[in-house]
Amino acid sequence: MSFDGVFLSKILDEINFLKTGRISKILESGDTDFIFTIRNNRNNYNLMLSFSSLFSRIHLTMRQYDSIKNPKSFTMFLRKHIEGYFIEDIKQYHNDRILIFTLVGYNEMQDLNKKYLICEIMGRYSNMILTEENYKIIESLKHDGVGEYNRTILPSAIYEFPKIDKLNPFDYKKEEIIELFKGINNPKDILNKFNGVSMTLALDSFKNDNVASNFYDNIHSAIKPSIILDFNNKKDFYFNPLSYIVVNSYESISLLLDDYYFKEDLKSKVKAKTGDLLSFVNKQISKYTKKLEKLNLELLEANDSDKYRIYGELLLSNNNLKNKLSEIEVFNYYTSENIKIKLDNKITVLDNSNKYFKKYQKAKSSIKYINEQIEETKNEIEYFTVLKYQLIDASINEALEIQDELILNKYLFNKEITNKKKNQKPKLLTYEVDNVLISVGKNNIQNEYLTHKLANSNDMWFHVKDAPGSHVVAHSSEELSDDVIRAAANLAAYYSSFKESSSVPVDYTRVRNIKKIPKRRACFVTYKHQSTIYIDPDYNAILKLKIKK
Repeated sequence: MSFDGVFLSKILDEINFLKTGRISKILESGDTDFIFTIRNNRNNYNLMLSFSSLFSRIHLTMRQYDSIKNPKSFTMFLRKHIEGYFIEDIKQYHNDRILIFTLVGYNEMQDLNKKYLICEIMGRYSNMILTEENYKIIESLKHDGVGEYNRTILPSAIYEFPKIDKLNPFDYKKEEIIELFKGINNPKDILNKFNGVSMTLALDSFKNDNVASNFYDNIHSAIKPSIILDFNNKKDFYFNPLSYIVVNSYESISLLLDDYYFKEDLKSKVKAKTGDLLSFVNKQISKYTKKLEKLNLELLEANDSDKYRIYGELLLSNNNLKNKLSEIEVFNYYTSENIKIKLDNKITVLDNSNKYFKKYQKAKSSIKYINEQIEETKNEIEYFTVLKYQLIDASINEALEIQDELILNKYLFNKEITNKKKNQKPKLLTYEVDNVLISVGKNNIQNEYLTHKLANSNDMWFHVKDAPGSHVVAHSSEELSDDVIRAAANLAAYYSSFKESSSVPVDYTRVRNIKKIPKRRACFVTYKHQSTIYIDPDYNAILKLKIKK
């Protein structure tokens, strides 16, 4: 990916307004991910700092990331040492993928002191290091005796910046860049000469003969964050599309990174925490689909059982009942023609007749059982299909709730759920529109709790029509405004399998009109007296809604 030093310099420009802001809260959203809430100019801003091997990045975020309920010691350490500190300055080191946050605040002795939070965004070498003013390391996210660039990243060691023997392209004017480009003949020469430059940027500089001028203009070009198709025709991103094909454009770099990384990063975290539940669910769908095919074949055979009764009757009309034969030809008085019937030559024709009668009775009595099995199997396929949809966009906590549900329903074993966790109320996503609270259930546990326990009978219930989706409840017995109805319908449409569609039908009715389906899980319901609204799912509108904590 093109998360190079030039790209990071543009991110720095975007977050520079956080200077003088106060770090009011530090949350851990994954083993290597943190959300810093920064209070500045009477507003709160969430800064994502990820140091994972695959998704390392820094940007502002409006997404809702789960916070880990039992954070690790490093998170607690950060809270103790820098929560409440002010951001005095943010600088980039020599156009490298390193940002240095200068923090000032009061220690436990109420003495004003200064610390540096050094964020290295370097793929698998990414790290967060907190140092004293003299760069003595207090603690780091990852310890390394002799790490990248042969540096020691351990408490009490002196932090050393990577040794850079390349030029910072932002240190030179255009005419100086043109002079420096003498002798540069290919993109690799640019990478070897200038620090913080990706192959995506270097290749684009060779789009025509004015290589040096192109390079200078590219790094100083206007901010137009875009997902692009790179030189290998694969999706990439950059702060400006340069001359590449644009897949999507964004208003800010942070919005681009939120969109580009959020889903893949979340999938990776969910997989790590739940042991790849999506794979398990897909296997269950495949298993029950094969079972349904087998049952349908058995039903066809059972429905064709009359032939066994006819074989038994025709054999009884034969004169050779005591003979042992492997096949016999008899006259079928139902069709007025001769037919051949296969026999077990170890027993008599009479015994074969009885055997066919028993086979007929067994097949006939099995039809009811097979139909019951078919209905149960269809329900299982529908259930796991709903879980599959729910897991696609599930947060870590939501995925863990789905895992708990599978354990409680005995699909997963060798795991324990404490009584405390069983009795724990699900955490719902809740918005406020025109002073009306709107709650969203994003999995079966949340849906059941919201609809059957939390909601009042006169609250308004929303659900996408004839498709898997979230239960959405507007908590009000009064007539809802158009804004509330559209907001709730938008949430129901977006958090459904129709989220990528347009003109999605959403039904809504009072909760008192919702009924559980007998012999089905509580997440499946029927309803009546509904109205229907058609809406285009709009995530940007959801982002603008006020979230109720």
